[in-house]
Amino acid sequence: MRIASIPFNEDLRLQDLYSYDILDSEKEKDFDDLLEVAAHIYGCPMAAITFVDNGRQWLKSKVGLDEEIHETSRDIAFCAHTILDNDVLIVEDATRDERFCGNPLVTGGPSIRFYAGAPIVSTGGYRLGSICVIDNEPRELSQQEAKMLQVLSRQISKLLELRLKNKLLRKTAEEQLQLEKHLMQKTLQAAEAEKQLISTELHENIAQALAASKFYLEMAETDGVATKDLIRKTRQNLTTIVGQIRELSQTIRPSLLPEVELKALLTSLLSQFHNKSSMEVHLMYEGDISIAAPQALAVYRIVEAQLQNVQSHARATSVVVNVNVFSCIYLSVKDNGVGFDSKTFRRGAGLTKILYHAEALNGKVEINSLLKGGCELVVTIPR
Repeated sequence: MRIASIPFNEDLRLQDLYSYDILDSEKEKDFDDLLEVAAHIYGCPMAAITFVDNGRQWLKSKVGLDEEIHETSRDIAFCAHTILDNDVLIVEDATRDERFCGNPLVTGGPSIRFYAGAPIVSTGGYRLGSICVIDNEPRELSQQEAKMLQVLSRQISKLLELRLKNKLLRKTAEEQLQLEKHLMQKTLQAAEAEKQLISTELHENIAQALAASKFYLEMAETDGVATKDLIRKTRQNLTTIVGQIRELSQTIRPSLLPEVELKALLTSLLSQFHNKSSMEVHLMYEGDISIAAPQALAVYRIVEAQLQNVQSHARATSVVVNVNVFSCIYLSVKDNGVGFDSKTFRRGAGLTKILYHAEALNGKVEINSLLKGGCELVVTIPR
């Protein structure tokens, strides 16, 4: 008996074999059906589809062989010889072949005499295993019959490729499902945050302003001298309420539309901010005017939150908002305030809100204190 040599590209061959994840897999009807066809065509009592691993021959499908045996040592495997060549290996009488005459599969069960095996070749050109037909009696195989065995081996190669593609499709589908679940969770979180924002806005600003207006009107009924001044204050309050309601509606509306004109949205926001704070505001905008509503809403909320930070902490007199909308959304909000000490800087509620909106769309956030005073918020969001 002669042990089969190791192919010169064995490491690459094994790597290719393992990529199909076929070893130790469950029975599959497609492989069994092809093997049944082979056994029937050649009239052989035994047949197998095998793959040659590092130290073993593993049987994916078999006919007429012990159902309890799923692998054999590579040293005694006929298929270990088959993978050394692209041609069909034909052994007419194993007892007369020096490679197999002392093989325990010949001298003992299953008493192999005739063997014909065609290598299973991957798309990468590696011989991974074989489809073989086996008999207990010596016999010959014609050239046409050998050719048919190669046809069957090519069908097995196609089955392997189809099996791999289906596996990748399932993996992609699972990843897509996980992504959709993640996006759904983010959407629900964003919706909850929006409800909280609306609730806060209604309670802290609009409701309080309405209560003050009611109080002024009640005073005007009892104080004739101050009536004119109270009516003026009431009018100012109502004007503020109208502006706040308009602003609140603009923050809600984008989520209901497929696309939003981001430039118009930011122009309105900066105008309202200028009227409330008296700061100088400048908007520099380049690129697409309309973008997907979720992205527009995120940018709007980020700018809104940063403007509130500037008004509350920066002691600034001007703000410049720079927006570029091309392959990604680039946003910069720069003020001329007092800046901050990076060593003692602590993230507050405003920056937390900004991070939330940016990270929900896989965006990145940077905030830097400028050398000449002030700070700059930079946000990048992929489209």
